Amino acid sequence: MGNQERRAKPRTFLSRLRTNTSGNVMFMTAMSVIPVAGMVGGAVDLSRAYLVKARMQQACDAGALAGRRSMSGTTVTTTDKQEALRFFYFNFPQNTMGSTTLVDDNDSAVNRVSTALSADKQFEMSATTAVPTTLLRVVGMNEMRVDVACKAEEYYVNTDLMMVLDTTGSMNCYLSDATSCHQSTEKTTNGTKKAKMLELRDALKALYVSLRPAQLALEAKSLRMRIGMVQYSSTANVGKLVYAKNSAYIRNPYTYYKSDGTADTATNRAAAWFTGTWLGCIEERQTTTALTKDSTSIPAAAYDLDIAKIPDSDATRWGPYDESSEKSKSTSNYYDSACPKPAVAMKSWASTTEFNTQVDTILQGDGNTYHDIGMNWGVRMIANTGIFGADNPDKYNNVKVRRTIVFMTDGDMAPNRSGYSAYSVARYAGRVASTGTSDANLELIHVNRFKLMCAKAKSDPLNIDVWVVAMLDHAMDSYLSGCASNADQAILVSDAQDLADAFKKISDKVGNLRIGQ
Repeated sequence: MGNQERRAKPRTFLSRLRTNTSGNVMFMTAMSVIPVAGMVGGAVDLSRAYLVKARMQQACDAGALAGRRSMSGTTVTTTDKQEALRFFYFNFPQNTMGSTTLVDDNDSAVNRVSTALSADKQFEMSATTAVPTTLLRVVGMNEMRVDVACKAEEYYVNTDLMMVLDTTGSMNCYLSDATSCHQSTEKTTNGTKKAKMLELRDALKALYVSLRPAQLALEAKSLRMRIGMVQYSSTANVGKLVYAKNSAYIRNPYTYYKSDGTADTATNRAAAWFTGTWLGCIEERQTTTALTKDSTSIPAAAYDLDIAKIPDSDATRWGPYDESSEKSKSTSNYYDSACPKPAVAMKSWASTTEFNTQVDTILQGDGNTYHDIGMNWGVRMIANTGIFGADNPDKYNNVKVRRTIVFMTDGDMAPNRSGYSAYSVARYAGRVASTGTSDANLELIHVNRFKLMCAKAKSDPLNIDVWVVAMLDHAMDSYLSGCASNADQAILVSDAQDLADAFKKISDKVGNLRIGQ
């Protein structure tokens, strides 16, 4: 039988279409456009919504702070609300990034800004708006909701501020001079050039002008802001403050050293000398050479660094610094002996005039740079313990006290073993280190003493906020910058504007007392 030929049936259009794969990519691509657009559009629109939310949150915070600051009592007035809304719209204008127009204080409105006072007297704000979408419209989402809320409360905190001021001879020079410059009198003003001491006085006055409104606000609440000052060079002029606390805190009689390093006959003085003739600078109480450049803690025998210890023996009392007595014990004339102007205990200043009058007494620096003696007394005079502790309670009128030290210097540590300092004459007395110790090694020991006192100031229970302002022609040494409570509070200045800006930054933080979130 022969083969029979099979004939294929003609294929219909639909069957041919079903088996034909030509052009599938086009259809698949077309079908994928919608989900891809949704994903890309979601990222774009979501990013825009986040930006709107961030801007609106900032505006809310600013508005709440302004509203609470505007309040004079415990109720919210129309004026307070208007002030809050003014700050809000300054930071978030209507229709920012296409957002829906907002309605003020209308809880029935979908898109609104609302203000209110909470039960605990916090000024509250909230805002809600819609951000129109672009690409997300392809998946049916036409807008995204953005909501923010914020509040501000009024709080007051007593403020103690201690200014520790370097008044060594280099402060008589211009800021543009090298740090090696040392003058016995202030350089005269030459065009825009002023002596650093004059620049300091100007900056201190501006600081108080900035702080004065905060002081008055605190006083209206029966609270206080106090500012003290301690100037230092080779020693500090705190003796008459100590003597006024208790005359027994100052040693009498007191022994000075001869040029051969031996103690001379003790000098006994009448009470009138302490209240009259004596300038008021001190020799430090007992310390120990066991505290070296490598020590990591303060030895018990270092009473000079013991803030809490109340004098109860000669070892724990301070001696009267007296240049004439020390010089008379030697054929040498000890150079760089210096007694700064008297320190000022923590006080509330009655007026800008009173403060400025005090600042104007800071004149003509002299002596070598002992940062540790300045920091020791700055901490001692603001601390809640020790001989001034009763004056510096942790709370005043049942409200806590915030403590701040501003340490201002224009130079590096520079002890002089032949100069007369708070530790007598190092080459003869050997109180901080052996009498043969070089100036370089003596500097390292005093640097470590400074570091240890800075650490004590910032730690519990003192918890003092520390700023360091350094007028230097080089980078700030780590021991200075490390004394500040944080890196932002270690400020290097190179000209008068830098100094003014530094003190403005300090006043902005110290004076920011009333409103918080």
